Amino acid sequence: MSYTYDHLVEHVKTAFSDRHSSGESASYDGPLESLPISVCLTTKNNVETIDACLESVHAWTDEIVVVDSNSQDGTVERCEAYGANVYQHEFESFAQIKTQAMEHAENDWVFILDADEKVPETLRDEILSTFGTPGIVAFLIEKQEYMMGARTNQYHYKRPYLARKDVLYFQNEYIWERLSVEEAYEDRTETLSSRIDHYRFDRASEIESKMMQYSALEALQAVEGDGGESFLSFLVRGIAVAGDRLVISRGLLDGYRGFYVAFLEFYQMIAAYVKVRDIYRLQRRYPDRWREIWIREECRR
Repeated sequence: MSYTYDHLVEHVKTAFSDRHSSGESASYDGPLESLPISVCLTTKNNVETIDACLESVHAWTDEIVVVDSNSQDGTVERCEAYGANVYQHEFESFAQIKTQAMEHAENDWVFILDADEKVPETLRDEILSTFGTPGIVAFLIEKQEYMMGARTNQYHYKRPYLARKDVLYFQNEYIWERLSVEEAYEDRTETLSSRIDHYRFDRASEIESKMMQYSALEALQAVEGDGGESFLSFLVRGIAVAGDRLVISRGLLDGYRGFYVAFLEFYQMIAAYVKVRDIYRLQRRYPDRWREIWIREECRR
């Protein structure tokens, strides 16, 4: 699908661009103040990571919005303990569930985070120093990846995670959703030099489980998007994604961590091809309920 190639092209452009003109983060020496920002989170059984995420934002933002998909592990109770407004919605895609979180936000500005992320003090201070800059409608921020107990050389390229919600949209659905700014506002963005800390996984079994979910979502995207793709297409995409992980994202510098993730991302694409065929069989057996069954049992959402 074209969104995979667009993803890689954009990553290449970001990797070789001058992302941080100043080279230093803005410092903030004033008192900690509450900004009119709604933190938007989506959750599904994230009790092990949600406290660190909420702790990093609750003192300086005036609203936390959580869209949960029937968590059973105490995630909702932890969010409510931090004063979050929690809403229940069924999962259809990552773009859909994150859009619903933004729709519940009372503030004009939203900060879109995942439950396994946190805002370090350097980024918090930079936001406190730059928020309210005249004419700026979005701040572009990268994400620093942590894997298996270590900070890696890998990162997510910059996206407008902090922005006015009326200028945001998602370019794609399922797992390749890409948060973007409307074209008319692209010249009114500012790039922050500090990154969001993304604690992607601590144990190998965690990412293996996630990759199985992601391959199921990839298959669903293929079936509902254009009726599926050939094995060769999935193979080429798998090679491209693994290459991106190792070279462009600098996974080569992370030793076994980088190679392991690259291998799993390649495998994810091959598994997605096989799961497309699983969906076709499921459609024949349950023509009216196949999607519900697939999301619940294979995507585990």
